Amino acid sequence: MAEAAPPAFTGLVLAGGRSSRLGGDGVLGPDKGLAPFQGEPLVSHACRYLRGQGAGAILISANRHAQDYRRYGRVVADPPRFGAFQGPLLGVAAALEATPDDWLLTVPVDVLALPADMADRLMRAADAGHPAYACTPDGPHPLCLLAPRGVAADLSAWLADGGRKVQDWLARVGARPVGFEGGGFLNLNTPEDWHRAGACPP
Repeated sequence: MAEAAPPAFTGLVLAGGRSSRLGGDGVLGPDKGLAPFQGEPLVSHACRYLRGQGAGAILISANRHAQDYRRYGRVVADPPRFGAFQGPLLGVAAALEATPDDWLLTVPVDVLALPADMADRLMRAADAGHPAYACTPDGPHPLCLLAPRGVAADLSAWLADGGRKVQDWLARVGARPVGFEGGGFLNLNTPEDWHRAGACPP
């Protein structure tokens, strides 16, 4: 018997944050996803990773410079009823409403060196009612996440009640952690992170 094809999923790049730890006015920093890293914008690296994982459609959660991000995928902005820059789960909620597939694989735009088998391993851990997310010995990476479209209603209701913390919502829906050993998950949050990665911060 032929092996069943893996479920189709949409990729989501989370690029809608403030980037406040990179300076700017202390509230709104440079748009990190459009900043160059190794010769191309961070968003380009993230999109290439998602396509390599097998994503069909690519969505990009962005709350500014939408015209620039449209070169890389379909842009979804945070639902305006919640206000601006209220956290990454608003981008996940918007993408769950927009995805044409039953599954959504999410990566932050500023996390690089992700595992080659992440989508496959998260898919094996998740099911129709429970997301799965990556963990390493250094801690959880809750936004390296595979979410079924069936949790969209719960997430929207939770956000409407004021919930914002990613790990609180993952605990609420019984999300399953998946351990990854070794290096990777390079996070470019601060100027020091960029320097350690051999790049100039934006």
